[in-house]
Amino acid sequence: MSRPPKVAQTPSEVIYRENKLRVLHYLPTMKRVLPVPIVIVSSLINKYYILDLLPGKSYVEYLVKQGFGVYMIDWGTLDYDDRTVTLEDHINGYLANIVSSVMKHARAKKISLIGYCMGGTMALMYAALHQRRVKNLVTLATPVDFHNDTLLSIWGRRKYFNVDKFIETYGNAPAEILYSTFMMLKPTKNITKYVDLLENMHNEEYVRTYLAFDYWINDAVPVAGETFRQFIKDTYQDNLLIQNRMQLGKRQIHLQNVKCSLLNVAAEHDEIVPLKSSTVLMDLIGSKDKELLTVKGGHHGLSIGPSARTVFWPKSVEWLKARSQG
Repeated sequence: MSRPPKVAQTPSEVIYRENKLRVLHYLPTMKRVLPVPIVIVSSLINKYYILDLLPGKSYVEYLVKQGFGVYMIDWGTLDYDDRTVTLEDHINGYLANIVSSVMKHARAKKISLIGYCMGGTMALMYAALHQRRVKNLVTLATPVDFHNDTLLSIWGRRKYFNVDKFIETYGNAPAEILYSTFMMLKPTKNITKYVDLLENMHNEEYVRTYLAFDYWINDAVPVAGETFRQFIKDTYQDNLLIQNRMQLGKRQIHLQNVKCSLLNVAAEHDEIVPLKSSTVLMDLIGSKDKELLTVKGGHHGLSIGPSARTVFWPKSVEWLKARSQG
C-alpha cells in the first residue's frame, strides 16, 4: 500500500480548540506581520488543506510569505454525537468564538475573513451579523443565489430531495454520499482523470499535484445533521439568503448589513457554483468598497489551478495589503 501524499506542510500551531474543531496559526516568516489578521473559513464538506495542498501550491504559504498573519479553521471530523449541531451554532457559536480567539492572539481590533465555497457563504453570514469585527471579506467560489439550472441546484430542490427523511435516516450527512453527489456532476471525470494522468506520467510536478488533489477529494467529512438540514432548506430549496429572509436563531440575515470591504472571486467555468450564483452578491451587499474578480478555470482552479497562482493569489494580496494597515 502506497503512502498518502504529504499535504498541509506549512508550519503551524494550534491556538484554539472547541468540540472537534481547531484553529491553526501559521508561523510567520517575516519579522513584521500586517496588523489585520486573516481567518480562513473552510467548507464544512471538505478538509481545510485544499488551500495548503503542497509547497508551491499553497495559498496559505503564499499569504504567510507576503507578511500576513494567517489563521485557518479545521472543522475536524464529526461523529453521530454532533448531529444536533446547528448552523447557528457554527456561525454565532464556533465562528464567533474563533474570531474572538484570533483577535486576542493577534492583538487585533478587526479581522479579514476569507471563505471558500460553503465556507464563503458562512463567512458572509457572519459578516452580516457581526459587521463590527470584520474589516475585509474575500469570498471564493461562494454560492449566494442557489436557484439556477445546474444539477446541484436541481437535485437540492424539495421536489427531488427530502432532506428531513435523509437526516432522520443518517443522523449526519454522510461523507460518502456527499462525495458521490459531487462526483455525479461530472461522472466521466472519474475516467478521464486517469487518461490525463497517463498522458502526464513523465511530468513529476503534474503527478505530485494529481496525487495530492486526489487524496484531498477523497478525504471528505460528514456534515452535522441539523446544520445540513437548515442549509439545504434555506438555500437550495427556499433560496432565503438573497431574499434577506434567512434566520439563525432569532436573528435575520440582511446582506445589506455587510459593510466591510469585499473582494468577490468567481471562476468562469465553475461546475458547482455558477458565475451568476456568486456575482449576484455585488448587488445585494451594503459595502461601498467592493470588487469582483473573475478567474479562468473551474471550482477547484481557484485553489490550485494556473490562474490561482498568476491571477487570484497576487491580486488578492494586493487588495488585502491595501486594506490591512490597521
